[in-house]
Amino acid sequence: MKAAQFEHHEPTTVEEAVSLLGSLDEPTVLAGGQSLIPMMRFRLARPETVIDLNHIADLDFLEEENGHLRIGALCRHVDIEESALVAEKYGSFADAAPLVADPQIRNRGTVVGSVAQSDPKGDWGTVLLAHDGEVVAAGPDGERVMPAAEFFLLPYDNMLGEDELITELRVPTPSAHEGSSYHKLKRKVGDYAMVGVAARVVLDEGVITDAGVALTAVDITNVSVPDAEEILEGETPSGDLFKRAGEAAAETANPESDEHGSADYKENMTRVLTQRALADAVERAR
Repeated sequence: MKAAQFEHHEPTTVEEAVSLLGSLDEPTVLAGGQSLIPMMRFRLARPETVIDLNHIADLDFLEEENGHLRIGALCRHVDIEESALVAEKYGSFADAAPLVADPQIRNRGTVVGSVAQSDPKGDWGTVLLAHDGEVVAAGPDGERVMPAAEFFLLPYDNMLGEDELITELRVPTPSAHEGSSYHKLKRKVGDYAMVGVAARVVLDEGVITDAGVALTAVDITNVSVPDAEEILEGETPSGDLFKRAGEAAAETANPESDEHGSADYKENMTRVLTQRALADAVERAR
């Protein structure tokens, strides 16, 4: 089936895209299109106007600048997967990228698009939360920076205004003794997560001074686990400590039973994956 007819706009600057967002009637934004295009082909989505960002060269970047890793709106999953910088310093991003869908989707889909969609089964929102990341948007009143911890509201809903465009995601550059990891349970290659856990720790003389723990697919949004972070901070890493953090993560999780597994099973896997993710994060921090 082919998509219904629509008006196609190709802005070349962020300012032009924001202007189109404000002037067109209920426009839809296209970047990677890995969710939008199939929905349009099956007529599940019938936008009358599409703003295609793929001609805005200024949105195509993946770089460190001013103390942050910056991920532009046209950065593809594969760019993260193949980045030497990410492989060296951002363990959870390097872990998550090859686990996103399949190679075809990773070649075209964008990290920002995934976060904008705000699917609670998406991986990147969880990684962003564990790193205390931020979502940067451009709108008619200029730039707005939203903490990831406040960005996700409901399934497929977030703080982004209808006249705003996400231009980048950013996370602080890691300190010398910081490590992170992402673990994901899925039924088969290409599936969304049944459970996912991102963990990040900072060590100072063997003691955890800062930590981030976040979960995928076990609540109505990607969620942080502040109780686990509180358990970890100020303590020396150990199996018993990770077990306590895993218990806190399992208590935070609110999964639903479905064809892939019971709620009890997912809760238990949250407990297990949290321990594994923390062990890997600590190993990388040393």
